[in-house]
Amino acid sequence: MTKSRFLSVLASLAIVVFFVCGQPALAQSPHHLQFRVLPGVHANGVHPLKGVKEKAVLEQLSSGFGVLPPVDGSGNDEWPCFAGGADCSSISPGGVVIGEPAFTQSLSACDANASGAPNCGQVFSFYEDDTGDNTDDLVVSIVVKQGKNYILDTGPFDFGPNPFSAGSVIVIYDDTAFGTLGQTGPGNGFCAGSTETCVNPVAGKASATFTITVGTSTIKSTINFFFE
Repeated sequence: MTKSRFLSVLASLAIVVFFVCGQPALAQSPHHLQFRVLPGVHANGVHPLKGVKEKAVLEQLSSGFGVLPPVDGSGNDEWPCFAGGADCSSISPGGVVIGEPAFTQSLSACDANASGAPNCGQVFSFYEDDTGDNTDDLVVSIVVKQGKNYILDTGPFDFGPNPFSAGSVIVIYDDTAFGTLGQTGPGNGFCAGSTETCVNPVAGKASATFTITVGTSTIKSTINFFFE
């Protein structure tokens, strides 16, 4: 299965916004991973001590599943956003806005068991890139399971050479629901882009795992939420 990737870069003050859509050959892919980044350790006037060298690694910060954002006048999600960005112009430096995260989620709102089912929330993961590696590719995946059952699997999204400078703080996020979208077989519904077969969510706990890789550095983070 072939995948096309679109990377658009917008600059606003000291904030750079990366918008990336992955669209596997399967029509109407539900996955639209996006990135926003606060570049470099100097972005907020914070300077490292002389002689102190960061490890060449990715560092996990925080992850969650929160409220689905409204869109702004340009058609972009209003959050997450860093202070100084178009949707965070009133936020003081050092701040970030995300949708209110919660452990308990609505099963009826998130059960994408039919074609055209709307998204119900936003998964997000913050990390710091200290690799200084702009040669190796940035590869990201999000997998959500209930027990052994898959209700979402993006497959590996290869976005080409890692575009971030050392010290950048990045948030990867996706507006999503979960399930089959009325489709069957491997790569159906919210498993588009993977070889797994999604089923529809049921009441109970779900676990979402983010995997982010640049070269030899990989981080994984897992969050839990509960459908009722």
